[in-house]
Amino acid sequence: MRTRRVGSVTCGGLMVFFGILFLVHMFYPPLSLGLIMKLWPLILVSLGCEMIAATLRQPEGKGMVLQYDKGAVFLLVLLGCFAAGMGVLECFMDYAVRYGRVYL
Repeated sequence: MRTRRVGSVTCGGLMVFFGILFLVHMFYPPLSLGLIMKLWPLILVSLGCEMIAATLRQPEGKGMVLQYDKGAVFLLVLLGCFAAGMGVLECFMDYAVRYGRVYL
């Protein structure tokens, strides 16, 4: 029985996608980090699509076990937390510029 790791393709693709978004934000500030943070559901949708595609590609009669790539899923969670943290940091920075102080 073969084992196929699910999540590796999703992890690579989303790391490239979010990396490009953060890079574009550096040179085009109107693309807010808040907008990038709101795209976190893409992580779940992409992982689900990869699971469905792996199940549909499975040949009839041959047993294949689908297993999550734990390292890739961990990196996706870490990427989501990083995007959320950057969005919160941008909100604090905007508030500090507008009002002169940030109270925690």
